[in-house]
Amino acid sequence: MKIFRNLILILATLFIFELTFTKKAEAAACTVTSGVYDASEVTSGFCEATPDLYEIVIYQLYLCTSAPTAPTTTSAVDLDSGGCQLTFNNASGSTASVSQGTTVDLGGSFTRPPNGVYTHGYAKMNNTFGISASIQLDGNVTGQSSGTGTYCATVTTSVTAGTGSDPSGTSICSATELTAGKLDETLVSFDSSSFLATGTASNINGTSAAISGYLVDTNEYLATGTGDVDKLQGLVTFADAVTMTDSVTSVTMSFNVGAGMSVYPESGTGKIIFGSGPFQAIISAN
Repeated sequence: MKIFRNLILILATLFIFELTFTKKAEAAACTVTSGVYDASEVTSGFCEATPDLYEIVIYQLYLCTSAPTAPTTTSAVDLDSGGCQLTFNNASGSTASVSQGTTVDLGGSFTRPPNGVYTHGYAKMNNTFGISASIQLDGNVTGQSSGTGTYCATVTTSVTAGTGSDPSGTSICSATELTAGKLDETLVSFDSSSFLATGTASNINGTSAAISGYLVDTNEYLATGTGDVDKLQGLVTFADAVTMTDSVTSVTMSFNVGAGMSVYPESGTGKIIFGSGPFQAIISAN
């Protein structure tokens, strides 16, 4: 099997915390010992962890021979300029609900790109992410929605990220183990203090891989305000080029959601907040 190790479609998103997109992408992993979280850590700062389930809706995936011209406030991305080839398409969106390291069979049309060397990837997806998680901590923590205890879980609700204040009602805590609900988080800005439609990160996983994320409107133009945001698009620069040859006959997709959940304290109260985090879609060629 040939693994496209560097087809990194990490469409990292920024959440409602007073940090920039790049700092979020570099956030430390939560301290988890034998499955138990450090309570003092999650009530004093931001960290990332693995959710039980992660959900994202994907519309299109492309492989490109160079970087396409990015979307602007008056034009959509020019995929032809980057020699981009459509490899997956579902106009209605295909929902991937995955746990760490699982292989996903997306519902839609897959197209084998022509033989060649591909240096970039481009993806179009929904700007709403779903997570479910139930965790144990080594000390008592208070939930945003209700309860206090050493067990906390996501609540079935919908929140918005990037609006200038903490989301509310994301968590519940108890002295006994809890069943997680699905938390849907919609991204409307890459900065919480002012509207930012573009976010970038480099040196992904310690490599030369890089990513640019774009919040776009219904015309797929770069959004001009939070109320203008309709979808999320992302451009990835691969650390190493992906080469398609005659020997490639099938493609599978797996997801790395090891940092797919953000955990941090509510401003002024220290109550635990759950949010979504970056994921990695890895294409494997057989």
